[in-house]
Amino acid sequence: MLTALRLECDTTPDLAATMKLQIPALAWYRTGVGEWQRTYHPNGRGVPVRVEADHGGLRFTFRTSAEEALLRDVLISTFRNGEQVGAMALAGHPALRTLRRHHQGMILLNGSPFETLVLAILAQGRPAEAVRKVFPRLAAACGGLTPQRLSALPLPRLAQLVRPLGEVKASRLHATAAILTRRGATAFDRLIAGSGALALNYLLSLPGVGTHTAALVVTIINNMPDMVPIDQHLMRVAYRLGLTDHDGGLTKPGSRRVAADLLAYGPDLARVHPLLQQVAYDTCTAATPDCRRCFLAESCRHAARTAGARV
Repeated sequence: MLTALRLECDTTPDLAATMKLQIPALAWYRTGVGEWQRTYHPNGRGVPVRVEADHGGLRFTFRTSAEEALLRDVLISTFRNGEQVGAMALAGHPALRTLRRHHQGMILLNGSPFETLVLAILAQGRPAEAVRKVFPRLAAACGGLTPQRLSALPLPRLAQLVRPLGEVKASRLHATAAILTRRGATAFDRLIAGSGALALNYLLSLPGVGTHTAALVVTIINNMPDMVPIDQHLMRVAYRLGLTDHDGGLTKPGSRRVAADLLAYGPDLARVHPLLQQVAYDTCTAATPDCRRCFLAESCRHAARTAGARV
């Protein structure tokens, strides 16, 4: 027997955009047109869950089980009760207003602390689709990802599972899981749920976790309004749009300045930073930006300069 859960949304949900870039979305994979699926492991037992857009909301279906109430709570939390980009306060710059309008149906995803950390490490320098293939096998081998279960997985087996993403990730994940296991079953969740600075420093102490990965995890888990994970893609798009000015170098002072400039437009900027990164991948590439195809061109200073040069 199947259980159905419906989640109302203010705007027709855009599942394609929701699942495209956000780190928690890497645990979900497409099963059909407009349909996505992932497996949760409440109490170690795999329960496949499917989600699709349905009459202005989301419809989740999964096989009825003793963990039904737990699964409902997890799904509502993951999809932030249907909170969408269209509800974000992004009015301080024409490009941000256009971004909000263009992606208004995208849902802002949340993730459990350890699972999000694992996904962020797996995704370092790797394409999303490769992570989507590896993650389900890793989660199934562990019976659900917890530090205790991952540290108990033999390292050779872990290396085999993550090999498509780089075997070095196996040793980093195994060492991180062992550290968190020694510190106690709930210590990681409690520390990551604390203040932004405390959580950031705690993550930076773990193997294979750099500044960008740590900031990304904290932003997703804690919904931090004063932190933006900065990389060269975000810096490039923000500069071209006119949201910031910097010398182009991905240095710590430069990153801090760009983050401060972006957050001056409001705390919701931190939550939608993946959308600016997606523009970098889709049209605003480093060498040859495709301004004619970019939906932000009318509010972009770089596109205006390029058009003026052509005239």
